[in-house]
Amino acid sequence: MVKRSSGIIKRILKDHFDGFWKFHSDLFPESYREDIKETVQKTIKCGTRDLGFAKYECLGCEENPAPVFIGFTCKSRFCHKCGKKYTDDWADKQQEMIFNVPHRHMVFTVPKELRQVFYNDRRKLNELSQKVAEVFKFYYHQKSKKRQLQVGIITVIHTSERDLKFNPHIHTLVTEGALDNRHEWRSSDYISYDFLRKFWQKLRLDATREWFPGHEKVAALVNDLYQWYPKGFYVNAERKMKDVKGAAKYIGRYLARPAIAEYRIESYDGEKVHLV
Repeated sequence: MVKRSSGIIKRILKDHFDGFWKFHSDLFPESYREDIKETVQKTIKCGTRDLGFAKYECLGCEENPAPVFIGFTCKSRFCHKCGKKYTDDWADKQQEMIFNVPHRHMVFTVPKELRQVFYNDRRKLNELSQKVAEVFKFYYHQKSKKRQLQVGIITVIHTSERDLKFNPHIHTLVTEGALDNRHEWRSSDYISYDFLRKFWQKLRLDATREWFPGHEKVAALVNDLYQWYPKGFYVNAERKMKDVKGAAKYIGRYLARPAIAEYRIESYDGEKVHLV
């Protein structure tokens, strides 16, 4: 039995991924894409000579010690080690650019009736971030058209829940205020919750119509969604963050968040994983 240790998830993938892939990809070939398989295989080989290596040796040493081989990393966000480095580097870059002003962390959700659209075509996920940005740009444009207010927005798309079910949602870090056309800061610590929910719903459903023009079932679903969600689509806008560096790190952890953290694995006996 393998006790909790670094690299245990890689061991689990190495032991069982091939069998898992063969079973599920045969049943659901449209869902199990080859790029997923390649990503996992790179993760398994991370730090080994299979991905290439650097050789270090001292040619001037009289004892002529054995050379040291350092395997290249996979640089995949799926990998626990490489993903963490990617996230840390990303957060450091954001801290260099982010304004030293209060921010608010918000989460924009997609109702379950529309999630299959993004599951079938992952390219559409990119548009979610664009639509979230439009929510705030429109709000500040309406607030003062003459001042041409520009708000700071960082978005990160997350595609699953804690139980790994597909649930695309957008983590957003937005400044509580904006710069005007004179480069002066205009504070604004309140945005109507009703506006956030209803305008997000409108943008999301307008985009759905555009993706499926003339599709009667889609048009009917859009009308139903307005009826089923009269208050708009759910938006969580409760967390205010005054520490700029902390804010960047906080939202950065959603950028390459692993499916399961290694610290949750108590032990692994080759067949079963025991969680804490």
